[in-house]
Amino acid sequence: MTLPDIAKVSDIMRNVAETEIRPRFKNLNNNEIRHKKGGGIVTIADVESERRLAKELTNLVPGSLFLGEEVATENPLVYEFLNGEEPVWIVDPLDGTSNYTNGYPDYVVLVAFAVHGVVRFGAILQPETQELLVAEEGSGAWVNNKRLILENSCKQKTQELKGSLGKSLREICGIKNCFASIKRAGSCGIEYKKIVQGELDFSFYRRLKPWDHAAGDLIIREAGGKVAHLNNTSYLLKRSESLDLLCARSEDCWNKVVKILSQFLN
Repeated sequence: MTLPDIAKVSDIMRNVAETEIRPRFKNLNNNEIRHKKGGGIVTIADVESERRLAKELTNLVPGSLFLGEEVATENPLVYEFLNGEEPVWIVDPLDGTSNYTNGYPDYVVLVAFAVHGVVRFGAILQPETQELLVAEEGSGAWVNNKRLILENSCKQKTQELKGSLGKSLREICGIKNCFASIKRAGSCGIEYKKIVQGELDFSFYRRLKPWDHAAGDLIIREAGGKVAHLNNTSYLLKRSESLDLLCARSEDCWNKVVKILSQFLN
């Protein structure tokens, strides 16, 4: 099927960010922040931006369905959209909500478009910097109309690599000595963005929600990096939630990191 117009999707994302998210940045009242089922926080900006994105993106592609983080929290049945024939928008309206509520600019809007369970288009918008990363299956990755191309090799030693690991892994004795730094950015989208822009070498995840990874996976791969589970199988929307995921700026880098992680995870 014909993919959605990238310019129109970009305009929708920017407009929603400018009207629903940025005006509330550093301006939230206590009653506009709440804890949601299963942990985590949600703000009025999350809810209102998702509502707008759901309406405008599905209008852009008639017959398409919408799987967003907030609606899935309230109604897990929407996950079944990934198993159907209709195209599906997969959206995190505000990734990095903790950063957002604490006044940090490291938050993003994540949008992906999947057909028959395969992500065909992905976008990451960081509203506070106005950087927009987009990728279309088979057509490369771009940031603000500049092509993103990652190097094939990894010249650094493993101990010189900068990455992102979760708290439980960071606390394992000895793992910090294996890399130059291992930090969490508080947003999967920010970490995907940092990888393709050269600020991070790798990131590793053990909680795989489709809206966190669908766009970033495609963007890294289209830029020339590697995203795969530790068993070296590709990330797939329909079956990957229970598997670990390693993202790296090159296959060489991925191979170096997986050797280290395997020692600590086995």
